[in-house]
Amino acid sequence: MDAALTLKPLADPRARAFAAARRHSRLVKVLRRGLEIGIFAGIVGVVAMTALRNFGGVLRDVSFEGVGIEGGRITMDKPRLSGSRPNGGGYNITAVKAMQDARHPGDVDLALIGGDISMPDREVSRLSANSGHYDSAAETLDLAGDVRLANSRYEVFLQSVKIAFKKGEYVSNEPVKVHILPDAAVTADAFLVRESGAAVRFEGHVRTLLNGRDAVAPAP
Repeated sequence: MDAALTLKPLADPRARAFAAARRHSRLVKVLRRGLEIGIFAGIVGVVAMTALRNFGGVLRDVSFEGVGIEGGRITMDKPRLSGSRPNGGGYNITAVKAMQDARHPGDVDLALIGGDISMPDREVSRLSANSGHYDSAAETLDLAGDVRLANSRYEVFLQSVKIAFKKGEYVSNEPVKVHILPDAAVTADAFLVRESGAAVRFEGHVRTLLNGRDAVAPAP
């Protein structure tokens, strides 16, 4: 009985010390977790400000629903890029995701693209593509993969195209098909559009169809 009474006062300080150590350990974990969250939130905030600063100086409007870092690149969810054209009109480009290298802030890779281009006469052409690359300094957009341009007068189907918004140029060195509504079509190996459609040039094996029949012999 005396031995038990002697051990109990010794056990209590040890239990209290052990409990205090556990509480301290939990507190350290909570503080560490809070610090990690704070650092991550700070990084995301810096990334968001960087993205806005990089785009805001060269575009009329830019917006996105989320921002993060992926593989060392800044990513933006559902970005919307807008700009104006010197001769009137403008463009609005949307995508599912945008990726930007911090070392080249003016270059943006886009995935699953949509958007519209308005002409000086206010006619709007819709565009879509699987992927693209936007150069904010030159205001050019390279589209690739199931590219389509369409308005009330025609539909253009391409594998790739380079759009220069400032010049109003569209250039493709790959096969193109133009469906001119309602029943005409032109196919070619390449094409060039200048001055927002004022001049159009088809190259390579050019074929014109009217009502499903050749209108002219294939060009050499």
